[in-house]
Amino acid sequence: MNLTIRQLRAFTLGAQFASFSEAAARMGITQPGYSLLIRQLEEEVGMALFRRTTRRVELTEAGREILQSAQRTLQQLEETCRRAEDFREARQGTLNLAFVPSVGCSLLPPTLSRFAEAYPGIKLVFHEAQAVGFAERVRSGQAEIGLGLLLQPDEQLGFEALTRDCLVALLHTQHPLAARPTVTWKALARFNSILVTNQSSVRVHADRAAASVGVDIEPTYVLDSLTTAVGLVRAGLGYAVLPSLALRSMDLGGAVVRVVEQPRAWRDIGLLTRSQFTLSPAAEAFAAVARAVAAEFPDPATLAATHRSARRAVR
Repeated sequence: MNLTIRQLRAFTLGAQFASFSEAAARMGITQPGYSLLIRQLEEEVGMALFRRTTRRVELTEAGREILQSAQRTLQQLEETCRRAEDFREARQGTLNLAFVPSVGCSLLPPTLSRFAEAYPGIKLVFHEAQAVGFAERVRSGQAEIGLGLLLQPDEQLGFEALTRDCLVALLHTQHPLAARPTVTWKALARFNSILVTNQSSVRVHADRAAASVGVDIEPTYVLDSLTTAVGLVRAGLGYAVLPSLALRSMDLGGAVVRVVEQPRAWRDIGLLTRSQFTLSPAAEAFAAVARAVAAEFPDPATLAATHRSARRAVR
């Protein structure tokens, strides 16, 4: 049996108005065209659905029997169409989002705020992970899109850089290196260090930069949390290497920030997706918002100027 939505709609309208002419007008077709739809439907089900007289049209017993089912089918179709439209326009849906901790306290909050205001019907499911696990969340499909960074090229993943930040040293105000305008990896190597786990991009980039000048930084303390690292610095337990973007949301009272030179270590922050998959409308909308927010963040030169201003304030 091959019933069409158009036939079912013609049938329910005929039952509603008890008039083929009125039903045809509601469908925007001629009465002969409407009668053809009903005839085709009756041939398909093998039964007469209407009794026709010169004055009125009424349902047969078979027509009354299948009317409610036809109405439910059309209602379900209309609901499906509404849901599809809401999904297409990013009015409803669920978005699985991965991010790295340093982005979670910098670029992510203003992005989420703007996204939630523009797309209140989208439910967000978060997957926070260090850089290595972050990429795997996206690669496996657990998260549809990620906001963070890619440590090395991966043919299964696509990366769109949105902004950059550099690694900086956070020092207690009484630290021997605090009076310097900038510090080097070689100078830092002489002091106690507070570093994040080697699963973090911050640690990976710091180790690479130090190794490029023959420096092996042995961590005194290894942590998962950037916030905890800041707390240990403020307690005078050592210096921490942190991403400059993340410092915007942290209480740095009792500490100073210094750019680490020779060489300076940069991180590209952006959107991570699976290469062979098309993004959902919700993910596309999130990406657009993230691009707009990232464009408003200060560039590396501005960040460096901020660090120098902090040095002058300490003096």
